[in-house]
Amino acid sequence: MRWFDAQGGHLETRGLSIDLDVIEIPEHRHHVKLNIFRVDVGLKYYLNSQWTLEATIPYETKTQEATIEEFPESPLTPSEWKAAERNRNIHHRSETYIGPTDPDVLLGYRTQGVLAENDFLMARIGTTIPLGKTEENPWILGDKGLKHLHIQFGTGTFNPIADLHYSLAVYKGLGVNASVRGKFPFYENSKTYRGSRELTYTAGLNYRLNDWFSFQSGYLGNYKSFAYWAGDIDKNTGLLFGMASFGASIRTPYNVPLSLTVMLPLHQKTLYNDTDALRDGKYQERDAFEFGPLVSLTALYAF
Repeated sequence: MRWFDAQGGHLETRGLSIDLDVIEIPEHRHHVKLNIFRVDVGLKYYLNSQWTLEATIPYETKTQEATIEEFPESPLTPSEWKAAERNRNIHHRSETYIGPTDPDVLLGYRTQGVLAENDFLMARIGTTIPLGKTEENPWILGDKGLKHLHIQFGTGTFNPIADLHYSLAVYKGLGVNASVRGKFPFYENSKTYRGSRELTYTAGLNYRLNDWFSFQSGYLGNYKSFAYWAGDIDKNTGLLFGMASFGASIRTPYNVPLSLTVMLPLHQKTLYNDTDALRDGKYQERDAFEFGPLVSLTALYAF
């Protein structure tokens, strides 16, 4: 999966002196762009015709680019610009971060004929496993002028997951589907972090042209609540967004289906700021990352 050009950042009035003391400078903005490349290895074992045991092991590369934007009405002097750069470099750096994220393990149950003779329902419950790298409280470190990182690869906690997927054959090769998935962190880790509650919901159509080729289209919505550090809101979290998805699947030789999906953002809203702070019609206050297009490629193999 490749997620392109997630955009984030925030207004800032602090800099760091040559002696690395926190000082006040004219208001400016930290702008951050994030590109994510992710590989998921999924394993599914059929216990019998209805019960399955599933695991997903993800690995991510996160490339961050950080810049400073000054406002025309309050430009920074050369020394203030250097102070702003020193402060930005303890918050956001142009670096690439690589590592595993939290895998999940799910027990699934499948059944047919729930609402109609030719429908299908899959229900799964499970948990994430806290194997991804977590960070120390970035807000405390930032207030002290110390280097820190807002990007995390895990939550440091076991988070329950519930998942429902429903599909219905409508007419010949046409089918409809819907799903809902929730993740529910309920306690903080040893570094006082408690992750966002997440709700993902989809609805779509699929059309099978023949035995080896099919099309899919649909809508994906996602809600991420605030995360917390020692009970205080993490302003870099909290997001509501929706995406349109378009895809195609092909059955290749050796019975290995391939699916290509493209997702395009339709609407996004950060939760920390209900209204955006516009500056000269150009600059906006953004704390949570807002995502760009997503492209994913999936291969399945049964043995």
